[in-house]
Amino acid sequence: MTTQPMTAPGGGDRTIIAARKRAGMARIVRGVCAAAVAAVAIAGASPAEAHRCDRTDNDRAEASRAIRVLTGEIDAMERAIIEALRLQTGQLSGYTAQSTKAITQALDAQTRLQAQTAREVEETRTMNAHRPSRSACSTVTGVTGLGATRSAAETMGRAAAEVETGRIASDRAVVAEAGSAADGAARLDTLTHIYCSAARAGDGTCRGEDASHGADLRPGSLLDRRTFGSEAELHAAIELSRNLAAPVVHDPLPLASAETDRERRLVLLARAADARTALAADWFGHARSLRAPGADLGAWADAVSPGRRSPDGAGAADAPVSRYELMELLASRRFDDPGWFVALQEMSTESLLRELAMLHAISLMLDWERFRLDERRGAMEAARLALATEEMRRLPGLTDPGAAPR
Repeated sequence: MTTQPMTAPGGGDRTIIAARKRAGMARIVRGVCAAAVAAVAIAGASPAEAHRCDRTDNDRAEASRAIRVLTGEIDAMERAIIEALRLQTGQLSGYTAQSTKAITQALDAQTRLQAQTAREVEETRTMNAHRPSRSACSTVTGVTGLGATRSAAETMGRAAAEVETGRIASDRAVVAEAGSAADGAARLDTLTHIYCSAARAGDGTCRGEDASHGADLRPGSLLDRRTFGSEAELHAAIELSRNLAAPVVHDPLPLASAETDRERRLVLLARAADARTALAADWFGHARSLRAPGADLGAWADAVSPGRRSPDGAGAADAPVSRYELMELLASRRFDDPGWFVALQEMSTESLLRELAMLHAISLMLDWERFRLDERRGAMEAARLALATEEMRRLPGLTDPGAAPR
């Protein structure tokens, strides 16, 4: 009987098992034959008879049965061994796969953790790099009011120029009662009722409060104001401007009477005088416009400059700020705090660069304001030069050579 080799996972092992099975079967057959010969010899039969085939003898059948039983047991054992090896191989493969999966998941988790840690570190670094300093926060808060204060200053500047020019030129669309007489009477009434105190002037005609006495003469009524906190402060600044630039106005010459060359010349000279007066008045009008309230940043201004009040102590501390005061806070007054210099030492490179950029921007704004004032100053210098030239033309003989002295 032959046993065919089986093919299964672990083919080398199965071939060895099949070879061992065939060798075992051969040993069993030889053992059975030897046992049969021995049995015949013991029974006293001759060797020839022992080797004689007896068709009725059941020894061969019994041997074949034993061999078949043994072979079946061997096959069963082989199948059990193969099944056990297969199960063991499957379990090992499963354990290997599970171990590989666990290791892969652990590596993935480690990779994700490292990526998350690196991302958080980068986010933290970026946040620290872009975190503004305390000084920068204060500066940015103030910068939010630059647009509003500029708009308020431009609006007040246009209104002041229109009123002052109309007053100088006796424009009835601007002033209710045009003419030098009406203007003089109104200004004198303002003087006696507001800016002249009986107790301080010793004049019974004065009816003003003691606190307002001479406010229309003090330069601080305009130049020391950061923001006009009340109508009284603004009115005092207007009266001071008029005392300096256009204390009185002149009635314009009637255009219908300008029939001769001399009359026309007088009309044009009077018009030139009004233009020069208006130019001088515009300088002070521009200064007043910069002090017009324009941004509701009073609380911020109080934090930057505690105790912020008008020069005479009047006005609310948290009143809105003007463009003048805002520029003063951003460009000067916030540096009065020693804390800014301490914070400067603690700034990172990025924060320090931002601080420098903001300071440069504020410097450019101040340069622009200087340019605007220089324009007006240049116009005044030009008008003064023109006036000097006009006075030269009045010298004897300059316009009429025949009248020159000899």
